[in-house]
Amino acid sequence: MAISINSNPLAYSVSRQLSSITDQLKETSERIATGKRILSAKDDPAGIGILTGMKAQYGSWNAVEKNLASGQSLLDVSSGALKNQNDLLVKMKDIATQAASDLISTDQRAALQSTFAEMQGQLDTIVNRASIFGQNLVGSAAANVNIQTGINSGDTKALTAIKSDASTLGVDAGSIDLTDSTKASAAMTALDAAVATVASNQSVIGAQQSGFDSLVSIAKTAKTNLESAMGRIEDADIAEETTKLQLLQTQQQLGISALGIIQSLPQYALSLLR
Repeated sequence: MAISINSNPLAYSVSRQLSSITDQLKETSERIATGKRILSAKDDPAGIGILTGMKAQYGSWNAVEKNLASGQSLLDVSSGALKNQNDLLVKMKDIATQAASDLISTDQRAALQSTFAEMQGQLDTIVNRASIFGQNLVGSAAANVNIQTGINSGDTKALTAIKSDASTLGVDAGSIDLTDSTKASAAMTALDAAVATVASNQSVIGAQQSGFDSLVSIAKTAKTNLESAMGRIEDADIAEETTKLQLLQTQQQLGISALGIIQSLPQYALSLLR
């Protein structure tokens, strides 16, 4: 190799290699710091396209989980209302049973009727207040509610409304009272039927709760699978990157040492002239 005092092409070459090593060190260090293999689209154009689509799906499944949680809340509120209503009907049956006897006084019957009428009003209050997000599945104005349960258009689930107000159950003030023993006896029969109806309504709500639990499980599984798939595309192999970092650091140190030697060659050439 010729030694020149006007140029040092070997130094330029080593300098370029050092610059390349420095860039690689920066990328490797960033991958280790972020845990990501893909730092920009140029790292993996095909992978970044797939990853973008997966992230969009992942975001949609997050929204689905929120929808499902809202649906579960509505079902829970409805279930709680029906349980309270059932408990109240049982108490009303006890009062009607007492009033079905001719052995109570007029004042006692009046007191029983007053308590009974108050409970009839509570039956409606319980279910009409079982609203959340502006929706009600069990009140006098109950209506079906559609929930988006998947990430595709049409992936919906209808929550079935079941009116459970006093009038629908046939135990409102216009249907039964305890003003005499005969009416109280008829009220007992009506209340037994109402209890059976509420129990049936609870079964319907309970079945929908079970169905929603399955949908939640599906959403969680879909998210887990997407997370794994995205990780395989995007995440860096830390062990591999750490090994690469150590190799690049060694190359950088050797390059710096070599550059120092090479840069001294023109001075060496001048010393030959002395």
